[in-house]
Amino acid sequence: MIARTDSLSKSSRLAAFMVLPFLLVGCVAGGGGGSGSASPSAPGGSPSPSTAPDGPSSSGGFYLRAWRTQALAPQYTFGWLAAATISDGKFIDGMVAVPAIYPAPLWIGPSVRTISAKGIDAIVAEAGKQGLLGTKTDFVETPKAGAAIGHIQLVVDGKTYELTGDSDSAVADSAPAPGTAAAFASFWQKVTSLAMWLPDELGQSSSYEPDRLAVLALPPTQETSGITPSEVPWPLATPFSAFGTAMGNDTYRCAVVSGADLGKLEPVIKQSNQLTRFVDSLGAKDSVQVRVMVPGEPNPCQ
Repeated sequence: MIARTDSLSKSSRLAAFMVLPFLLVGCVAGGGGGSGSASPSAPGGSPSPSTAPDGPSSSGGFYLRAWRTQALAPQYTFGWLAAATISDGKFIDGMVAVPAIYPAPLWIGPSVRTISAKGIDAIVAEAGKQGLLGTKTDFVETPKAGAAIGHIQLVVDGKTYELTGDSDSAVADSAPAPGTAAAFASFWQKVTSLAMWLPDELGQSSSYEPDRLAVLALPPTQETSGITPSEVPWPLATPFSAFGTAMGNDTYRCAVVSGADLGKLEPVIKQSNQLTRFVDSLGAKDSVQVRVMVPGEPNPCQ
């Protein structure tokens, strides 16, 4: 069964529930860094994080990234994809189809399509219409404890707008008042559903091939529901003890993998699932979570 989803839809929440059996072995911390030739070494000999762009990849051009955050421990949100990204004339769709199976696959990859200049103009016009290109940046009108927050980063004519709001706010049938929570939610719904809103401005869909992969290594999964985790060799030369950097302690380690190491890791991750244990060159075993990173996305390990 296939369900279309983003970070907080039913299928994503199901996927998050599926990983709970091996997440309960501890509380995560994070860190940063790649391994091998993909990342330079930091002082002390440990690999340092791969450099992640601080902002949009199109200097002075249009850029958009929409994503969600929630006040949860990092291990519960690490795999959340950006819901939508537009960079260099390409639309990267994070509203992907996730197999509703257990154990779920480790690799959840977005799709990519070209977007026309007319499509980008329509998005800019809609943002202006909804009152999102002014001085106001916070569109959360009624804060809810523990609720998810929607974030949109927009770059228009060289100016950056960092917007927050309730992406799940109800949108009335009539046009919402500009600059309101409903206006933010209306814009969010449109930019995360471009195939429905602007289908004629999008090119053919294909699988997105990232140049960076965020990886969180955590204690190995345990047998659950009668399923014995499979074990596969860790494809990178750097053992888990030196992989990236720790987030709080050495039990959980995080890295952004790129370059030659990405070429080694990606095919293995694509063949693995949430119960897979990886065995490094020293015999240590860890499980991992991964997230395909998009242009302009900051390093989650820092």
